[in-house]
Amino acid sequence: MEKLTLMAKVSIIIPTYNLCNMLCETIQSVLNQTEKDLEIIVVDDGSTDETANAVKRIGDSRIKYFYKDNGGTPAARNYGLERANGEFIAFLDHDDLYPKDFIEKMTAALENNPEYGLAYGELDIILPDGRKKRDFAGGFQKSGYLVIDCFKEGFVHTSSSVMRRSALSDCRYDEQLRQSYEDADFFLRLALKIKFIFVPDVRGIRREHYDNLSVKVGVKPTRILVLERFYNILGGKNVVPKKIAYKKLSNACRKVAKYYLKENMRKASISIYKKAIKYNPADLRLYKELFSAFMIRKETCPNWQMPESLGLPVAPKAEI
Repeated sequence: MEKLTLMAKVSIIIPTYNLCNMLCETIQSVLNQTEKDLEIIVVDDGSTDETANAVKRIGDSRIKYFYKDNGGTPAARNYGLERANGEFIAFLDHDDLYPKDFIEKMTAALENNPEYGLAYGELDIILPDGRKKRDFAGGFQKSGYLVIDCFKEGFVHTSSSVMRRSALSDCRYDEQLRQSYEDADFFLRLALKIKFIFVPDVRGIRREHYDNLSVKVGVKPTRILVLERFYNILGGKNVVPKKIAYKKLSNACRKVAKYYLKENMRKASISIYKKAIKYNPADLRLYKELFSAFMIRKETCPNWQMPESLGLPVAPKAEI
């Protein structure tokens, strides 16, 4: 295993694929940080554009560039983590940005509160037309063991969090979740092990654009599979009350089923609505929407099949 020889206080890991222009702006937002003791680990996940040359032209010794065959964002993050040396770890998406004091304030929160393993803040979203909005409401500004809260609502974001390296000793991204919900899964599993602290006065910045992977993949049943696995296999059942879990699972099913209904995917929407009803038969909305699914006349995906349940997370053995 190749390791970097120079130690840094903070390692910022940026996986990237064919988005060199936005990547350079992302890297620059890290170089502009008030905290200078950092390393930037760029993991190029098989790009075919000018990513390598663009990173090289920036010309800062704190940038470490690695190229690997395409394997998806979770694998790229794990790859970067194995090559990181920082006391603190941050994962930054290649199209997101940090305000200049982000790393300084996040690490200060962890240094001043050693019982916490992860610091997180709010997230501002810059829309394609330049408008800005906040991603989640103030009701989720909580600190402590947040398993139940994270299960109910995904409010901790990759590009607005920093964690201790020691907190990741046995936790990696699940590499079978290549296209969606790898972040929610990662933070859920991490919440079982460590306490999260909310930092109120700094926010990460997410830029929305057509090439966002989350926009491209749409709504998938993976969200259901991630929640079911966490609750039934990974220890969630010991922490999350059954009533809360089943309500959340039903709502997750409903969201996916509504998407399929909109797409005239009769078989898929009927299947997922039935699953939602099993989790929460008291939700009367589900029966009305299920009837609408039965009324679809032109099926757009007759061969749809529900994906198999997830097994244990797939990731390289932790070496931290």
